[in-house]
Amino acid sequence: MNHPGVWVLGDLSDDDRRAGMGTVVEYAGRSGAPQWITPAKFTWDYRTFAHPGTAAARPDHTIDFLVDKRNAADKGFNIWALNGVPFSMETNKPVLDIDYGKRYRLRFRNATDDIHPLHLHRHTFEVTHIAGTATNGLLKDVVMLGGYQTLAFDFTADQPGLSLFHCHQQLHMDFGFMTLLRCS
Repeated sequence: MNHPGVWVLGDLSDDDRRAGMGTVVEYAGRSGAPQWITPAKFTWDYRTFAHPGTAAARPDHTIDFLVDKRNAADKGFNIWALNGVPFSMETNKPVLDIDYGKRYRLRFRNATDDIHPLHLHRHTFEVTHIAGTATNGLLKDVVMLGGYQTLAFDFTADQPGLSLFHCHQQLHMDFGFMTLLRCS
């Protein structure tokens, strides 16, 4: 935001930007056609922010999740499932029961080429494994699970009642990518 002028802030994909995934930023006293400046090549890596060399605390329980999709399975929309089960709004299931005060490790294997921003409500979690590397000290409440990638995070079940876990892409969540955690 320190480049006075008229420019475009938007998606890196030219097609997506042309379809509306961007906005024009115009500084006071500046005029002209908006300019798109292609940013330098950059690969985001959460491991940059983790503490090297020490292992994360050992969890009390580990829960494995396989993320998959059924292409065009619901009136042309993909259905998203965790361990083969999409969330049902009619039954509000699946629900996983967890014990208050215990440390849980959720391990994910993404069997799709889609990126999923994983979000756990009411908790902060520690990313303990990402893209083949053990990590610790990286605290988040949303983390990106890359296509065909593995990831694990730990959290302490310190919020009684129901907590929602889901993909933060609304369409994925609407078509099954979520589950409830019930802490008692």
